[in-house]
Amino acid sequence: MELNQGEQIDDLQYNELCIIQKKGLFRYGTDGVLLANYAARGLLESGLLRKKRQMPFQILDIGTGCGIVPILMEGKLRAMAPETSVEIHGIEIQEEVAQMARRSVALNHQEQHVQIDVGDVRQALYPNASFDAITMNPPYVRMGSGLLSDATPVAKACHEIVCTQEDLIARAAKLLKPGGLFYMINKTDRLTDALCAMRESGMEPRELRLVEGRPGMAPVLFVVTGVRGGGKNLRILPNINLERGTDLCSM
Repeated sequence: MELNQGEQIDDLQYNELCIIQKKGLFRYGTDGVLLANYAARGLLESGLLRKKRQMPFQILDIGTGCGIVPILMEGKLRAMAPETSVEIHGIEIQEEVAQMARRSVALNHQEQHVQIDVGDVRQALYPNASFDAITMNPPYVRMGSGLLSDATPVAKACHEIVCTQEDLIARAAKLLKPGGLFYMINKTDRLTDALCAMRESGMEPRELRLVEGRPGMAPVLFVVTGVRGGGKNLRILPNINLERGTDLCSM
């Protein structure tokens, strides 16, 4: 595939999957890989995929960026549950970033199962209650916090310039089918906001794991599972340790 100026192809080190990235645009990090692994494992363990073998299981990744979450999730679900049919939409508000993600999907021959859409998920792009599962890696920096020089593509991905975490959680709740699953990763200082917003929107937090860099260090990230219309039964599972490796790293 011919690359544009400043682009490069990076190996995702999983089943020959790769991704196009560009200097000056938001590049995927550990959080995107963790979210893809966490959601894929959660879906496999939930049993929901087995219940929908005859029709595509509909997944949405909000703020997909370079497409790391849909690309990895599709690859992992196809490898571990080949009998199921999965259709993943990734939505990205920045057109240049979305176009690059589309080319990565084509590079991996995933066009039949992964679609990258351009637009604002808060608008009526998708009908309500149309997805079985939703993943989200929202902007980390709260509106009005942190240093921000300008609204570059990287800044838009990291700061709440376009929308807030609460906006996205509320929209995700409407897009999920009853009983649908929600998977999110964010910084630990956004945890209280996230759990409150989930419950307020009708997605009950069901599972929480903190992410630490090394043993003895304070966790810096969290991953959480929510269920639309679920009961109040939050489980706190062991921390994910990036240095030691975890069950998510072995997927």
